[in-house]
Amino acid sequence: MGARYTTRDGWFIDEHGRYTLLRGVNFGGSSKVPYRPDGATHLGVDFEHWRDVSFIGRPAPLDEIDRHLDRISHWGFNVLRLLVTWEAIEHAGPGEYDEPYLEYVREVVRRAGKRGLLVFIDPHHDVWSRWTGGDGAPFWCFELAGLRPDLFVPSGAVSLHDIDWPSAYNRVPVATMWTLFFAGDRYCPRLAGVQEQLQSCFLGALRAVAERVAEFENVLGYDTLNEPSYGYLGRSSDLYQRTRIFATHAEPQKPFSAIEFLAAADGHTISHDDGGILNPDGLSIWESGCPWRDAGVWEIGSDGKPMLTNERYFLDFDRRPLRPFTDVVVPFINRVRDTVREIHPDCLLFIEGSPTDFDLEWDDPDPLVVNARHWYDITILGLRRFDPADYTSLWSGKRISGVDELADEYAAMFEVLDQHSRQKMSGAPLLFGEFGITFDMNDGEAFRTGDYSKHAVALEATYRAMDRYFIHGTQWNYTADNDHAHGDQWNHEDLSVFSVDDIPADADPMDLDAGGRAVVGFCRPRVVHAAGRPTRSEFDPHTGSYLLELDADPTLGLPTEVYVPRLHFPDAESVEIQVDDGEATLDLDAQRLLWRHHVAGTVGLRLVRRC
Repeated sequence: MGARYTTRDGWFIDEHGRYTLLRGVNFGGSSKVPYRPDGATHLGVDFEHWRDVSFIGRPAPLDEIDRHLDRISHWGFNVLRLLVTWEAIEHAGPGEYDEPYLEYVREVVRRAGKRGLLVFIDPHHDVWSRWTGGDGAPFWCFELAGLRPDLFVPSGAVSLHDIDWPSAYNRVPVATMWTLFFAGDRYCPRLAGVQEQLQSCFLGALRAVAERVAEFENVLGYDTLNEPSYGYLGRSSDLYQRTRIFATHAEPQKPFSAIEFLAAADGHTISHDDGGILNPDGLSIWESGCPWRDAGVWEIGSDGKPMLTNERYFLDFDRRPLRPFTDVVVPFINRVRDTVREIHPDCLLFIEGSPTDFDLEWDDPDPLVVNARHWYDITILGLRRFDPADYTSLWSGKRISGVDELADEYAAMFEVLDQHSRQKMSGAPLLFGEFGITFDMNDGEAFRTGDYSKHAVALEATYRAMDRYFIHGTQWNYTADNDHAHGDQWNHEDLSVFSVDDIPADADPMDLDAGGRAVVGFCRPRVVHAAGRPTRSEFDPHTGSYLLELDADPTLGLPTEVYVPRLHFPDAESVEIQVDDGEATLDLDAQRLLWRHHVAGTVGLRLVRRC
């Protein structure tokens, strides 16, 4: 049952004792929305027929999926972070599972295994649900909370198909649902009991997936929950802030604050001096008024503006300061672990905290736990602009030019994250569950020119920095139906390494590179399984030089396996192989090198591309 991996010293260890580097991709971006009817966010969101949807065909229809899996494997990825959503499983109502969809997921996992692809399941969420500007939870959850989704849009309580979708975390439906999910019993007396209803249903849905896939030998385990939000927990004066997260151009009106959204959601009209107006018709999205107002969190002040009446309401926990991840997320993670391990006893657990907080701590010796935090270059992601020759880091403030300097900048960040994982996460392996770049950067310049060289620089720098600390990762993302007009089919995002619009008209049907974008930036030689602990890995695609060093363990009696892409070494005559010890055999048809070394201690392998 399962893939039979464990972890040690930041590495995944296979059943033979070899050190395994996991490098893969999220599959796929459009899995956030239904396949039938097409749920691409530019088409709108249906607030009426939410029961009658199907996610069968996400990440790709079964009659097309083999080609996509072949391409992913061809590019050297060895693991999929496979997206499912709670809505996809349980959209019709509590306990009503979509059995055909679950069988579809099972078949996708089986086919991935046929290609040697490991899988871990990602129950994906972004800003709660499709009806709040994201994805994840079923519609019926709002009924448990006493919310009226039919008034979300008319009242301005949500913004749909929004390039600045992260700002939805400030809005009442999103912040409320996350607060109820993690700590509703404690912080929302009027809705006591909803927390257990929500968590129990979510866990039941995840259990249903585990029951279908646990038997497959390529299934590593399960993510606990994608990018969990703490809702209002831990927040106080920042509820007055008026900020955007992603802003691509100057906008004449400032955004509204979380406290203003609270008042508007309760039926108040909020106006700004710059002309901005929220909820002009004074609609309340609550069935029975705002429970946060009833709890004494906020009120309308004498000046007619909303104000916090208890600034410590969401800051305290058992007469001490609240630590959101430790106090409310960790207990939930333990419930996830108990649920999936009952079905899949030796599965790995991939845990996440809020992507915007640095409070992910795990004091537990469980060797089957992975730190699956996310990392993005927010300069590129937020601004959607990048010039390799003139880049200013928002992290350090440095002006940077070229791939070498950018890789050093990223490596400095990754060193901090690596040390945190070792010191604060019980030594769990660090796997970036998401990282990547936006392909529509620079106003979609590459779509017009076909030149993805700038994207390749950003990706090469990322992978160089990851190699420096042997950080595992699943790149965001591979979307089978990505196109230039609508990207990944969700909220203007476009981060897929594949696009149907990048397949040349005269492409050879057998060319697995067709449709790939900036492939040279992520398709690189790398160790897959090592008979000993790797200590150094470097690749320069410009010179075609690859170096691998490891602390060899000849007692394992197995070869070290290295992925060698034909993209960089097209034939046997193009590559020179040098080893300090043993013999290396290269099969370029399989893009695999097997290195049998016989001595203990430091040994090295070098690949050099001949001119």
